[in-house]
Amino acid sequence: MSTSTCSQVIPLDLLQSSECGRVVEMVASEEWLHRLQELGLREGVTVRMVKTGEPCILAVQGHRFTFRCDPSTMILVEPVPSAA
Repeated sequence: MSTSTCSQVIPLDLLQSSECGRVVEMVASEEWLHRLQELGLREGVTVRMVKTGEPCILAVQGHRFTFRCDPSTMILVEPVPSAA
């Protein structure tokens, strides 16, 4: 039996190009959380890493935007199979 049935939660910036992850937790200032939610990035949403790097490019709900990881912001995702 495989041990891969346990969900793995990783920081968003560890996703590789074309990998997807479901946002499970977001830790940031209230103002920054609000801005990320306006862009569609919120808990439960699946994101796709379009391009890694600093900044990275994310696809969220049909939109793409750049995202620069900041030490004061942590976005944790659970990797999920890519939707083609």
